[in-house]
Amino acid sequence: MYKLNEQKMFYDMAEGQAIVINFTTGMYYGTSSLGSAVLDALVAGAEPAQILTAVQALPDCPADMAEQLDAFIAALLEKEIIVAAEGGAAAMPEIGAASLQDGFVLSVDEFSEVQDLILADPVHDVDVEMGWPILNEQ
Repeated sequence: MYKLNEQKMFYDMAEGQAIVINFTTGMYYGTSSLGSAVLDALVAGAEPAQILTAVQALPDCPADMAEQLDAFIAALLEKEIIVAAEGGAAAMPEIGAASLQDGFVLSVDEFSEVQDLILADPVHDVDVEMGWPILNEQ
């Protein structure tokens, strides 16, 4: 079982698309439509086996979906979007045909275009001498 890495990540779903922001590095992540559904299920506490069963029930699911799911989860762990968690499995969110806008693709992409903006904290980082915003040093 996994959960969102709440120490570093902000997560939201908007119109079926996962939005993940690493507020310590300023990187943000996008996933394929199926990847968004799988990430949402993982964050909700579903077990990978439950997710695999749901995806394999969709018409024309590729035979290598178990390997694709393992690789996707490994990528989420590597990017520290999710972390291992203990506890019982939660209710499985529905993964339906609407999750297949990109087909049976499980991908997570990393973007840095707004990294400086995310790392700047314009609400709190104000100094009389330095002005606004004060960029965080990394």
